[in-house]
Amino acid sequence: MKQRSAVRGMFAVLAATGTLLVAETAARADDREQCASAADQAQQLRDEGKYRRAREQLLLCARDVCPAPIKRDCLDWLTQVENTAPTVVFGAKDGARDLSDVKVYVDGAPVTDRLDGKPVQMDLGKHVVKFEYQGQTKEEEVIIGAGQKNRNVTVTFGAAAGGAGGPTGPAGGGGGGGTEPAKEGSIAPALVVGGIGILALGSFAIFGLGGKSDVSDLEKTCKPHCAETDVDKARTKLIIADISLGVGIVALGVATYLFVTRPKVDADVKTGHASAKPPAKPATGVSNVSFDFGAVTGGAMGSFGARF
Repeated sequence: MKQRSAVRGMFAVLAATGTLLVAETAARADDREQCASAADQAQQLRDEGKYRRAREQLLLCARDVCPAPIKRDCLDWLTQVENTAPTVVFGAKDGARDLSDVKVYVDGAPVTDRLDGKPVQMDLGKHVVKFEYQGQTKEEEVIIGAGQKNRNVTVTFGAAAGGAGGPTGPAGGGGGGGTEPAKEGSIAPALVVGGIGILALGSFAIFGLGGKSDVSDLEKTCKPHCAETDVDKARTKLIIADISLGVGIVALGVATYLFVTRPKVDADVKTGHASAKPPAKPATGVSNVSFDFGAVTGGAMGSFGARF
């Protein structure tokens, strides 16, 4: 009887040991399968620029329970992801004061409950970042590019964020949907070109009178045997006078055009009772004006230019 009991005990121990070995073997098989699957998913997610999820999978396949080759590869890939993944630093202010008790969500998923200035890994592409602070929310749309490191994404709560906690917008847009009030076109371009025209007419008068005076003197003193240099000098003055006259007329015409076609604002718009009437033509301006003249063989040449 004692021998039979001992044999039965040995069989029970062997059975329990076998059960444990089978369970341990099955667990190891499950771990190997999970590690291999995590490694495959991590590579795919990394190639798609989804670095945050890739990092989660790499942490799974880099565990001690994973086979050595898989663990070694996952540790290498994890280092690569840490070095190449773009990162952002979230921040929030209340006026000029930095805030820390702010919750941050990226594309609806919670990222952090407090701001600590540490960089956070981000996936490539467009994201919506939401900040929550004492019942207020702010959203920022960002596009994350490859290689970006420690990019600052900051929002401002309170009055500095656009007045009474409202969205940031152009100044003076209250009640008008953020639209800036219409402004009357500047007359500065017309004044500049008109001034050039007046100077050109002054040049016409000076050189015209000087040239005629020189011609009159030559006719009285040396005609028809006057020196060629004296004749050329008188001729150049007259040519410059003619060019100045042409430039002056053109410049005054352009100045008149700029003044007449500049954007207008109706009288009721100036008092705030109606929206601005759009100009019949696009706003006109002058970005560059040039005037030049000089002597050439047998006379003189002048040029006038304006870029609109």
